[in-house]
Amino acid sequence: MNFLKNINLKRMLSHSLFWFGFLIIHFVTKSFDYKKYDDLVYIFLSETIIQAIGAYILIYVLIPNLLIPKKYFLFIVLFAIWLYLVFAMLTALKYFYLEPKFPQYYSEWDKCPNTLIQRLTSFRLFFGKIIWLFFPASVIGLIRFYKNQQHLSKIEEEKKSMELKALKNQLNPHFLFNTLNNLYALTLKKDDKAPEIIAKLSEILDFVLYRCNDDFVCIKKEINLLENYISLEKLRYNENRLDISFTKDIHEDSKISPLILLTFVENAFKHGVINETEKAVIHMNLETKRKQIIFSIENTKPQNETARRSDKSQIGLENVRKQLDLLYQKNHQLDIDETQTKFTVKLCLNL
Repeated sequence: MNFLKNINLKRMLSHSLFWFGFLIIHFVTKSFDYKKYDDLVYIFLSETIIQAIGAYILIYVLIPNLLIPKKYFLFIVLFAIWLYLVFAMLTALKYFYLEPKFPQYYSEWDKCPNTLIQRLTSFRLFFGKIIWLFFPASVIGLIRFYKNQQHLSKIEEEKKSMELKALKNQLNPHFLFNTLNNLYALTLKKDDKAPEIIAKLSEILDFVLYRCNDDFVCIKKEINLLENYISLEKLRYNENRLDISFTKDIHEDSKISPLILLTFVENAFKHGVINETEKAVIHMNLETKRKQIIFSIENTKPQNETARRSDKSQIGLENVRKQLDLLYQKNHQLDIDETQTKFTVKLCLNL
């Protein structure tokens, strides 16, 4: 049994204190004017031992082996049998041992039928005793349920943290691959813009590698990342190729999950500019309200066959969706709209 495997000094001490508390409850509720405390300790300890046996068999045998695996019918049958056996144990203990040994106490307190058969077949006596006998079991069950919920919550948090880390590890190489491709193209041409691109790339990598390990960062840092990325991309195109705007209305103390917005900007350049033979347009807007962050980006779509999206182009968006589900759960709304001429994304985050 798991209970026996997990026995240690701390666990034994906590369980001993628990049952000592119920022993005190016996004294408070049943002692009355009976002053022979040695007798009371003997009587109440015997009853408490029966309570402990009933509770542990129920919680550590019947529930994990029958109720949790959803063997409901078998659990109900064996639970009913066990209830009666515990009642029979206590009744027999009192009839054959405790009452003969402490007749004065039981004559004042316990008014029971005279014969053992009458007691074992008395529904009134059965239900009265069972409620009292299994009260500690219900308390232990509630404590275990609370601890299990805490344990499950901790596991869920660890799972979420690991999943987020895995998603970011997928996103970072994707972003780096795109950026290095840009740099590679310019170095082939021996373009003088290459050193400036390296400087911008260094700033971006500093953020990606060292400053976005937290679940949330100041929104100003995310904006700096976006501006560096935009500056890096703009170096590749002249004014006749690209019309880009980025408007902002923010409160600097707002926080956001890092790299969430970068994917949308990446996709706008990758699918709205690279294959565009005419002038490409990208408009972005970011605003923060008291309890909300709203980001929107719109880019034109190239009207040529080479601009068709591949399955790989969806990797970044899928990662963002998963991160949003993990970090913001139901506190976000992502709307993506695609028409013949443009692609629009609007993201609302409730803080």
